[in-house]
Amino acid sequence: MPHVRIGRTLLAAVAIVVATASAALALPVVAIDPGHGGGDSGAVGILPPGAVTGLEPRVNAQLQPVLFEKDVNLDVANRLNAWLMARGFPTLMTRTTDNAGGDVPYTDVGTDLRARTDLANARPAEIFVSIHQNSARTPASGTETYVKIGAPEPTQALAAAIQRSLVACLGLPDRGVRERSFFVVRETTMPAVLVEGGFLSSGTDVALLAQPDFRQKMAEAIGGAVWSYAGLGDPGPICSGAAAAPVLVPKAVTIARAGKALTTRAGINPRKGDLWIATVRDQSGNPMSSVPLRARLPNGKGVAVTSRPDGKALIAVPRRKGKLVVAVAMPGIAVSATAQVPARPR
Repeated sequence: MPHVRIGRTLLAAVAIVVATASAALALPVVAIDPGHGGGDSGAVGILPPGAVTGLEPRVNAQLQPVLFEKDVNLDVANRLNAWLMARGFPTLMTRTTDNAGGDVPYTDVGTDLRARTDLANARPAEIFVSIHQNSARTPASGTETYVKIGAPEPTQALAAAIQRSLVACLGLPDRGVRERSFFVVRETTMPAVLVEGGFLSSGTDVALLAQPDFRQKMAEAIGGAVWSYAGLGDPGPICSGAAAAPVLVPKAVTIARAGKALTTRAGINPRKGDLWIATVRDQSGNPMSSVPLRARLPNGKGVAVTSRPDGKALIAVPRRKGKLVVAVAMPGIAVSATAQVPARPR
């Protein structure tokens, strides 16, 4: 074999390729779950005449133009998938067509949901994002992110990052991070969230969800949050050129014991414990929602909570003399508060 001298430029190029491949290997696998599909349309919103959605035209029995949730979800999922793949993330789509989970014909909701979680668990994915739109019988608007009941800190942090990013990008009311026993977040084995981008029952929200640019913002908001959650720093410009929202950072936490009436209303026996309220504020002193917190109770147990849209988080604390410590559970942010818990009355 003849001797070959390899130049420094070629070696440098090889090093860059190797480094890039190594970085890609370190990125988490993201499962993207477009809710509903096939015979399950999900929520349905009525569109104004002449609305251009970029999606398959749909009409209801009265021949009114409508927007199917399943179509919006798949479009946002495809956009999110493209955004993540362009940045080297390995991804898994639970459906890529107008079908049930696994791209099979829809039969029933149980089979559909099980197929979605089985796909994510088998890969296995390291992050699971289920994309949905909301609907209500009473007037409602805004964005919500759901986690399973009692979700651990990594899941709470993912949900909080996605909720903050969506609210900043979409500009809809912040309805906060909530807990529900939804199948896809309960039966997955990785940090899993279910996003409700907007309300198809709201004339304001449905008009926005009909716009391709708005759906792109939704996808980029989720993608940027996943990027940050993965510890990659600033995701760069997102929201399709929308004016950059100020970066809100938790700067203060205060904690106070609620009164006897609130404690009782929360289902706590005042002789055995108290309801405490932690309030998170940003650098401007405004209440900050969707911030994951970690509370250490006087008995040594830890509790994970998330601040509501009013910046408050409720914590049930047993009446045992000692310290209650509440800290922001976000990387690189050392903000906490401590209070003395009185002993149980005799």
